[in-house]
Amino acid sequence: MSQKYVIGNYKLNPATQQDALTLAQNLTPSACVVGIAPSILHLSAIKSVLADGIALGAQDITHKSADVGAFTGDVSATQVKDMGANFTLVGHSERRQYHGETDEILSQKIAHAFHAGLSVVFCIGETKDDYDQKRTQQVLSAQLELLAPFAKQIPLDTDQTLPKLIIAYEPVWAIGTGLTPTLAEIECVHNFISETLSTLQIFAPILYGGSVNDQNATSFAQSPLIDGALVGGASLKTDSFAAIITAFS
Repeated sequence: MSQKYVIGNYKLNPATQQDALTLAQNLTPSACVVGIAPSILHLSAIKSVLADGIALGAQDITHKSADVGAFTGDVSATQVKDMGANFTLVGHSERRQYHGETDEILSQKIAHAFHAGLSVVFCIGETKDDYDQKRTQQVLSAQLELLAPFAKQIPLDTDQTLPKLIIAYEPVWAIGTGLTPTLAEIECVHNFISETLSTLQIFAPILYGGSVNDQNATSFAQSPLIDGALVGGASLKTDSFAAIITAFS
């Protein structure tokens, strides 16, 4: 795949709207597709200052309803779309770990996102124990299997700026730790993911995430098996994020 993607996940950062706006205003369109997923509280304000061509996403949507309902504190796919978002993250390991999100919940979120016209960045990855026990492929295969019912909703063409589905491989043990698999390991896993998606008749770009920074992005970007990056902490540093974007452009 020739098109590359760099998506920043701000997580629960920054503390103020003004700091979030400053980060967003420093982004400019690039040869790769650039997107950011800020806090839902900052989404609308960032939309008003974001340069044309930068994709805007949510970090999460509720699985309980596609639009409205008596679910205090939740935000729906329809509401996120109405605020100007193009995509949403689904299945990030922090949601799986801290909020107990199951395959059933993730499937409902994907269904709601697609219904609302949002693209989905679907996050998968193994724990350190899985990695040490050489269960990575087994774990990823199970995580990808829930995509099977959505195959007919995911077009095979790649003409869209933001595909209907993007896969983000993030080893849980590499997120925010400074640790990363070797490039050879990442390429092996990405190849496995691609082959697994093919058996499901799904075509989607595959990004790498997990301690991506301005020092290692260039080596990742040179691999034909890595279609981009999902970036956490480095997306909050203007110069570092710009360097990662440049590496994939």
